[in-house]
Amino acid sequence: MATTTNIGATGATSAVQPTVRQSNRRLVIIRALMLALVSSSLAFGIMSGLVAWQANVATYNDYHTIVGEGSVSVDAALRARAAALDHMSAAAIYLETKGQARQEAAARADQSWADFNEEARISWRNLSDPTHGESNVYAAADRAAGDYIKQIGAMFAYNQHGQTGDAGAAFLSARETMNTRLVPALGGLEAVKVEKMEATYAGADRRIANWRDATLVVGVLLTLIFLGMILAVRRMHYRWSWPIGAALVITLLLTLGLQSQLGLASFDARVLVREAYDNVAGVQDLAALLSQQRALNSIIVFNPERAEEHAAGFDQYATLVEQRLCGPRDCLKNTFLSGQDTIRPAVAEAAKAEQARLGLPRVPLVGNVHFAGQAVQYEQLRLDYQQWLKVHDTIKQQVEAGNLDTAAALSTGEGAKTFAKLQADTDAATQVARNKFDDIWQRVYFLTGVGQALALVFPLGGGLAALGLWRRRNELLA
Repeated sequence: MATTTNIGATGATSAVQPTVRQSNRRLVIIRALMLALVSSSLAFGIMSGLVAWQANVATYNDYHTIVGEGSVSVDAALRARAAALDHMSAAAIYLETKGQARQEAAARADQSWADFNEEARISWRNLSDPTHGESNVYAAADRAAGDYIKQIGAMFAYNQHGQTGDAGAAFLSARETMNTRLVPALGGLEAVKVEKMEATYAGADRRIANWRDATLVVGVLLTLIFLGMILAVRRMHYRWSWPIGAALVITLLLTLGLQSQLGLASFDARVLVREAYDNVAGVQDLAALLSQQRALNSIIVFNPERAEEHAAGFDQYATLVEQRLCGPRDCLKNTFLSGQDTIRPAVAEAAKAEQARLGLPRVPLVGNVHFAGQAVQYEQLRLDYQQWLKVHDTIKQQVEAGNLDTAAALSTGEGAKTFAKLQADTDAATQVARNKFDDIWQRVYFLTGVGQALALVFPLGGGLAALGLWRRRNELLA
């Protein structure tokens, strides 16, 4: 009996030992897997945070290049051109008027030239594109501005000494310098800046999309790690671990939020440049053409001997105004609207077709309407411009009839009021697009700042999940 008992005891001991070794081995594997998941959670949490932070920094930097450098320089170049043309217009008014009106024109000329110098300084201090000859354009504009203001200075000097003929000749020479040298140089500077802005936009669109994909990849990987943690906890026969669950939910929400934010920033980069800023620059181009016409109205009055030539120049600018505003010849005769604030589809299509036919650098303004209030402003501009053309025709008729005093009074009276309305129209149209432009970059600046702060949530979530799983792992020792 003793022998039988010993044999049974020995068999029972042999059966328990393999079971214990197998259980210990399973425990080691589970603990090793948990340790790997804890390490992965910490590592990928940090990586996800770095990627999310860098994605927001890169988005901010691209927008800052477009807005803080590109648009500021282009705006300054556009305003410098407008101020220079306004100076020329004020000088022309100075020659056609007398008394108080002449003094006001002189004061306006002084202010316009001061504005030109300030805007030129802003644009030219940011010489950042030597590849496309920006420095050469700047030098040409600087020389032309110097020559122009010297000729205008001679005009004022001649006039003060009663040499009105020489004053008029000096002005016409200055106007030649303005139109053949200074305006083209400023236009070239604007074109270089716009080209760089377009290149920045194209690169930004790709870079933001790439960073968006990167945030999605690391977010998904971190989510999979958290799911693996939950499975490991379930293997321990626990239903849930709130630290891992909280980290999982937060990571999912933050990843989806970043996808939405970066996707919107990528889309808005096109709206910022192609829709909003193209309208800003286009309206300012139009305003420059209107300034040329305003100057020609005054030139016709004080230089009636060449009135026919100046009137032909006025008509040439009228054609350019049509091309910039709506495209085809005589497109200003009919309304732009099909509703209260909607451009007629036929008008928009005709504008786009004219751009393709003539190879215009920008779509005419009515073909690029996207924001509330734009259509109404362009229609108001059309109506006021037609009134301006009627005033011009009357001034020309008075000059042809030899009624120079009447023509001068009309130019500085009704003509000045009508032109002031045109300036108000262009300012209002610019502001509509400018408001959208500002809304976009201000929103992106704010959201990228928030995104950089929220990027810290990824490593915090990874740490929270790692802590939760580490506690469960330690419970296996009990």
